[in-house]
This record gives sequence, C-alpha cells and structure tokens, in this order.
Amino acid sequence: MKNEEFVDDVLRRVGRNVVLFQQLEQLLKFIVANGKLAGFASELKTLKEAQESKVNKQTMGTLVGQYVENSNPESDKQSTEPEEIDEIYFSFSFRIECDDDYYKSKNEALAQLVTERNDLIHHLLPRFDMKSPQNCKSLSQELDEQSDKIRLEINHLKATTKSLIDGRKILATYFQSEEARKDLELSFLKQSPLILMLGDIATQISREDGWALISSAGQLIKEHAPEEFAQMKKKHGYSSLKKLIQASDIFDIYEEVTPKGGTRILYKLKAGC
Repeated sequence: MKNEEFVDDVLRRVGRNVVLFQQLEQLLKFIVANGKLAGFASELKTLKEAQESKVNKQTMGTLVGQYVENSNPESDKQSTEPEEIDEIYFSFSFRIECDDDYYKSKNEALAQLVTERNDLIHHLLPRFDMKSPQNCKSLSQELDEQSDKIRLEINHLKATTKSLIDGRKILATYFQSEEARKDLELSFLKQSPLILMLGDIATQISREDGWALISSAGQLIKEHAPEEFAQMKKKHGYSSLKKLIQASDIFDIYEEVTPKGGTRILYKLKAGC
C-alpha cells in the first residue's frame, strides 16, 4: 500500500469519528433540551424555545455534565412548583434512575469521550506523521477503538431518547383525555380558597367525634369571605356548599337525625387529607 493510501485511510477514519461525535452531541442536546420543562401554561412555548436555544449553544462537555447529573442518585429532587398558582402549572422531568456505580462509570466514560473529541478536533494533526506508514497504522487502530466507544454511547443515548419520546407521547395522550380534564378540574377545586377554608373550619369547629356542621361552616365563610361564597356557582359550578364539598373528594358527608326528628348535614376531612 502506498503512503498516500495510508494517509487517506486515516483521514477517512477521522471523518467518520467526527460525524459520530456530532451524532452523539445531537442526541445529548435533544435529551437535555427536552428532559425537563416547568412553567405556567401561558409561557411553556416561550420557555421551551429559550431552553432549546440555550442548549444548542452549549459545548459537548457542558451537555455531558447536565446529562450525567440528571442520573446522579444524590442529586436534589426538590420541586420547583411556585407557592401561588393561579393558572395551569406544568412540570415534566425525565430522569435515569441508577445506582452510584453506574453513575460514576457513565460519568467517566462520557468525560473521556469529551477529552478524546477535543483531542481529535484540536490536537490530532501535530501527532499525525503523514510520511510514516507505522504512524498511520497506529492512528487508524486508535480511531477504530474510539469509534467503537462512541457507537456504544450512541446506542445507549438512542435507547434513552426513545424512552423520553415514548414518555412524552404517553403524557400528551393523557392530557388530551377526559380523565385529565377531570383530574385538572379536581386539582384546581382542591386548591381553591373555599375548599381550603372548609378544611380549616372542619378542624377548628368540629365536635369530639370529628364532624362539623356545614351550616356553621357556611355562616363563617359568608362572614369572612363573602365574595368567595357569592361567586361559588360562577367559579366552580356548584350552587351549595354540600355539592362543592362532595365534588372535592376530600371530605366525608353525613346526614344526622336531630332530637326533634329533623336532619342536619355534617362533614369532616377524609383520613389522610
């Protein structure tokens, strides 16, 4: 084989590995950009676009750090949900659950590939002796071994990407369902000022057996939150506290016979609420 052929062989392998590194980087960008999103419904599109723009400008080293940290068993998983919510708040997070050994090995493998990628792009030429067949052979073997390592991580990232896409499809299907609509309505109802007040009242004026009179609760709400009470039908679609309490699914209701033969309606928080 002529010396030029040895050189061309190395250059083909260099080009192949550069393309493989780019493929690896694109997969990392997709996972990092789409693996976590949180915000109010009205700002989700803007947040997503800003997140994608930011990720597209990041280096491979930064991408690897963010990707690996998302599988860190010791990372903080605290919720970013705001204290006050006055519209639909969406939060999606995709994590790779693993043990400490896997996390460390994956961190080391990807960090090594970042070093090798930088070396390939910026430092290969000084050690590439195009006049030496032996140097060309050595570099070709090194590039083949590097190719195998990149492909291994690409296959892993492809599987991770598929899981992420499948998860988003499941979530999208759920949000388009009647079940999701009912769940959202119930969630808003449970966080409404009226329901929160009813919960407080139930614990403050309850009898020894835990039950509280709905009529007494109504009187207190009319006194301390007249506007909320007046807008109950408009905001929630229920014309009485009894119907509102039943719809919230966090209270038990009980009709009790009075000593004079009448009835009174009582309620209390369900166990665990």
